[in-house]
Amino acid sequence: MSIPLPDMDRVVELIETAAAEIILPRFRALKDGEIDEKDGGELVTVADIETEAWLTQRLPELVPGSTVVGEEAVFADKSVFDRLAADDPVWVIDPVDGTWNFANGRETFAVIVAYVVRGEVHAGWIYEPVSEALAVGARGDGVRLSGQKVALGDSSAESDFVGTAARYLRERAEAAPGTVREVFRPRCAGHEYVQILSGERAFSAYTKLLPWDHAAGSFMVREAGGHNALLDGAQYDLSQPKGDMLTACSHEVWRKICAVMTPQDDE
Repeated sequence: MSIPLPDMDRVVELIETAAAEIILPRFRALKDGEIDEKDGGELVTVADIETEAWLTQRLPELVPGSTVVGEEAVFADKSVFDRLAADDPVWVIDPVDGTWNFANGRETFAVIVAYVVRGEVHAGWIYEPVSEALAVGARGDGVRLSGQKVALGDSSAESDFVGTAARYLRERAEAAPGTVREVFRPRCAGHEYVQILSGERAFSAYTKLLPWDHAAGSFMVREAGGHNALLDGAQYDLSQPKGDMLTACSHEVWRKICAVMTPQDDE
């Protein structure tokens, strides 16, 4: 059965408006008391909170009966996360992905939105307010990056890959110089998915799989012809985000990077 999509352009308008009116006026202008620290040392700013509240009010109007799972809402009330396992359509929001960068005056941050129905992503948006890079994808309709169609999945490279990886996955990639040329630490998942879509990076690997960071980006890479899965081959489950996940510009690249990131005793 075909799942009706929301007005894709209207979502873009809402994201760009929130960025212009709430996020960018605070960039490099945060005042005392407008930055706080959550459990685990992660930062949250007034821009995160106000942007999520603004989008939470407006996005459900596009799809009557839809709900929202936002990063800050889940932090305040863990039961909000359970909406991902319900039947109602869900908007998954990361109001400012890369908050540390944003709070420290660095330009690499993004707004991420995914539209999810019964656990499956059907549309995604990533917008970088400073560069104005915009990735938009819909199931069955492909992906566009700043207006240009994205076509992945045709990598003929044998090695020398450049990517992003977290924690021990980064260490494993660095230990395979014959396959991986360079691997960066993650700073902003949204930006790193845009880098795969643009061809700048070949892969990204994460150990923390929260859906507001990864639902839209992993979906768009798959929709554009790339590949995404947990290292054990299982599908990424938004409602139970556990495991180590690898996203790559093609299935062949995914296979090669997975081989160097999977310990021999796990094979």
